[in-house]
Amino acid sequence: MKIYVDISGQVDQKNLDSSLGCWRTDKLTRAVFLPTRTKKTVLKKYKGQIVNLIEKIHCILIYYCIKDILEGVDEIIICRDVNFRRVANLLPMLFSEHKNFRNINISPIDRYSEKSMGHNPALKAFRKRKYADEIITRDMIEKKILSFKIK
Repeated sequence: MKIYVDISGQVDQKNLDSSLGCWRTDKLTRAVFLPTRTKKTVLKKYKGQIVNLIEKIHCILIYYCIKDILEGVDEIIICRDVNFRRVANLLPMLFSEHKNFRNINISPIDRYSEKSMGHNPALKAFRKRKYADEIITRDMIEKKILSFKIK
């Protein structure tokens, strides 16, 4: 089983909300929403203190989107909106409590495919906030931002 992940409204665009959506091959969809106010607060507080802050926030959005639907998944396909290598290296640090996460293959979306299947849930939540399964708060980000330690 595969999960496709895509974002609408980049994390580094401070004047726009961000929404990250995922689509699993059994047609299960989820989306998380990051409001502009929360994004500005976190970026202002941690900019210059935390290396690769944008990629880490992107990973945190992925974490809250897919953490409950990883059962039976063998591949996660991520959009190329941020540095893919950094995201692929940072994600296992967040999922340290998930036993089989190291066995899941993390790959980028094919450059020549039309668009990610995760784009529709992300866009729906981006346009209308009520379609998001979870709204990300500053506390949720701050709780996970320190999880990026090399073990």
